[in-house]
Amino acid sequence: MIKISNGTKKGFRLKVPNNNLVRPKTSKIRKMIFDILQSVEGLEVLDIFAGSGSLGIEALSMGAKFTTFIDKSPASINSIKDNLRKCDFVNQSSVINQEFGIATRMLIKNKKKYDLIFADPPYSYFDDKTLNGIIRTALKLSSPGGVIICDHPKEEKIILDVENRVKEYKDKFITFCWQNEK
Repeated sequence: MIKISNGTKKGFRLKVPNNNLVRPKTSKIRKMIFDILQSVEGLEVLDIFAGSGSLGIEALSMGAKFTTFIDKSPASINSIKDNLRKCDFVNQSSVINQEFGIATRMLIKNKKKYDLIFADPPYSYFDDKTLNGIIRTALKLSSPGGVIICDHPKEEKIILDVENRVKEYKDKFITFCWQNEK
């Protein structure tokens, strides 16, 4: 279990799926992410490859308006739903049990836009073009001025023409990308 670090639900313990597919963010990484963001008040959030839902739930705890969670793992979906019930965020969220590509195509087709997008795919998901493909997809779902945050292996590099900031953490990078204002 991990604890929510900030906001109205600070200290709440979150259930984490009991498998090797989920790498829940440590409180140190979540603190670094939310310190950089400064405020998530009133934002629409998308948590892709949500795992336990810790990032999206932390955003709700800090005042985000609504969070959509996407994961294809039944264990992750159960953990996310349990965590949302425990934190009383069911009415401020939706949970999509679907593979990344299918779910994001559906959201794009429905013209959904998000102010903040978290993408934390399993490292086994990556190949030469994965990071850029995930960010390219996220850009289609991002509101003007929106932020995309992606956790990825160090060997993956961004080759898209987007403003970004990379934070190194042990064996990985946390990359922040900004959608240009339109």
